[in-house]
Amino acid sequence: MKHANILLLGITALTLLSGCERGATTLSVTGGDPITYLCEQNNKVQVRYFALSDDSLNFIKLSLPDGKDYTLPQAVSASGARYTDDHEVVWWNKGKEGFVEMRDKDGEWQSLYNDCKEQ
Repeated sequence: MKHANILLLGITALTLLSGCERGATTLSVTGGDPITYLCEQNNKVQVRYFALSDDSLNFIKLSLPDGKDYTLPQAVSASGARYTDDHEVVWWNKGKEGFVEMRDKDGEWQSLYNDCKEQ
């Protein structure tokens, strides 16, 4: 939740700062339609994809079957798309498939929800 608040604060600051320049276009957030992915063992993951109107930031809201929600910025990846806070959770997707990784108690990334397919 803390990371989501920091991200939203950053987006708000960017929006406010964009209005400081004369003739600057106001930023807006686009997207947000929910996409449900069915994963192994009938777990459902919901993802809402967002972008700033100037394409300077892409991010998602990830809702997991356990009821936890995360707001994650897009990070660099070699193939597909990766959204992460680099601390707790990662959503990887390519095309209409994806998977969720989370850190275990030892700090190692472990696949939690696998073989997720867009419904």
